[in-house]
Amino acid sequence: MNQKLFVYAKNHSKKTIIFTVLISVILNGLINLAGDKLGIPLFLDTIFTAVTAALFGIIPGILTGLFTNLFQELLRGFPLYLYPFAVVNMATGLLVGILVKKGYFKTLFGVFLVIIYTALINSFLGALIVTIIFGGITNEEVDYIVKVILMTGQSVFSSTFIARIFINLVDKGIAVLIAYLIYVKLKKEKQPKEQTYE
Repeated sequence: MNQKLFVYAKNHSKKTIIFTVLISVILNGLINLAGDKLGIPLFLDTIFTAVTAALFGIIPGILTGLFTNLFQELLRGFPLYLYPFAVVNMATGLLVGILVKKGYFKTLFGVFLVIIYTALINSFLGALIVTIIFGGITNEEVDYIVKVILMTGQSVFSSTFIARIFINLVDKGIAVLIAYLIYVKLKKEKQPKEQTYE
């Protein structure tokens, strides 16, 4: 792997990175499953995608997003409706990795922008996938909002996009804030040993 793609942990071994990706995939899948069982109207499957991307960079973030959706399929007996959304999860890893590398985690306003950008991209891609592949309905909690918006005369794409904007602002807000807090904590702990970070 190109070490320039890593942000925080550029000197960590590949084994450490791979282990972190695997743990992140498992945590993403289990948190998402728990949220579904509890009826929480959030996705909750990108928290550790964002964490991995913030700490290790673009490639590990994308891989975490990809394998998270594979693991979700495994947990649910391969219903084959979750894997198309791997693109959305991967986009979170890509975007967070890029923005952290560009220094967006240096200020709270930057963190706010990461939340907004991630929510918008996730909502757009999610709406696109739902509209093209599933006709607008996926039997998830978000569909209740979609149905209400559809009743106002909005198109399928507009309804799925608007519904996901509200949910993603909260969902990605949680993911990005957790990633930010972990990133800052680990950076402070490592500061005496290593003074410069990419």
